[in-house]
Amino acid sequence: MLIELIRRSMHLNISSWQRNITLVKVIFWREFNSMYRRTCLGPLWAFVAPAAYLCVFVFFRLMFGLSNPEGVPMIPFLFSGLSIWLLFAGILNSAFPAVVANVSILKKMPVPPLVFVLASSLLPLFTCCVYLVLLEGMLIYYNYIPGLLHLFIPVIFLLVFFFALGLGLLVASIAFYRQDIIQVLPTLVQLGMFATPIFYSPAIIPKSLQWAVQINPVAECVGMFRQILFLGTFPDWTVLLKVLLIIILLWAIALPLFKRITRYVADIY
Repeated sequence: MLIELIRRSMHLNISSWQRNITLVKVIFWREFNSMYRRTCLGPLWAFVAPAAYLCVFVFFRLMFGLSNPEGVPMIPFLFSGLSIWLLFAGILNSAFPAVVANVSILKKMPVPPLVFVLASSLLPLFTCCVYLVLLEGMLIYYNYIPGLLHLFIPVIFLLVFFFALGLGLLVASIAFYRQDIIQVLPTLVQLGMFATPIFYSPAIIPKSLQWAVQINPVAECVGMFRQILFLGTFPDWTVLLKVLLIIILLWAIALPLFKRITRYVADIY
């Protein structure tokens, strides 16, 4: 069915950009439907992972006596960081499988492999947007009134989206020839979650290790996200520009490498 839709799009009198956008939409809905087909809970499964993580994080915080920044409720604090991390991890983990799963199509049709990576990345982004609605409900419950600054939140999500996507392209490029990185990627993602201030405040990190947070775009995005939600202040422009610069440099390396290597993906698989 997908091959037939791609074949039809090739005959449409539209630009390649419009054709690729159409393909991304089609593949996204196919992925969305296939993920929840024949399940009892359907899209509600998207809330199982964050609920499980929240239980674990609450347990660890209570066991180690970790405190929140003054006046910030624990559940919204945890869920805000978790939403950003699940967006990042979901995109990073899906980049390589998205191409490999569609090798048969790439062998038959002249479709850019990036289309499949983009389509698979939209599902974590969509889920994160649903989490945001739930988080806003939590904030209202705790008497945090959403202000105009909340309109800047999509920008933070996009920063995380493009950083994760760029890193995913880089990982996928390496994995096409050496799949060792795919074997260790889940472990690295889990370690990265504990190294990022998701369930604890960055204030407890020793000054000698603060540099590790400052070079971590995900950690900086979590900080900017919480700053808007709980302090009601605009993020520091220097932090924002630093994250943007890291993303640009990452894409300058990852995208050309991905395009070059995926020319031969049909021969590799």
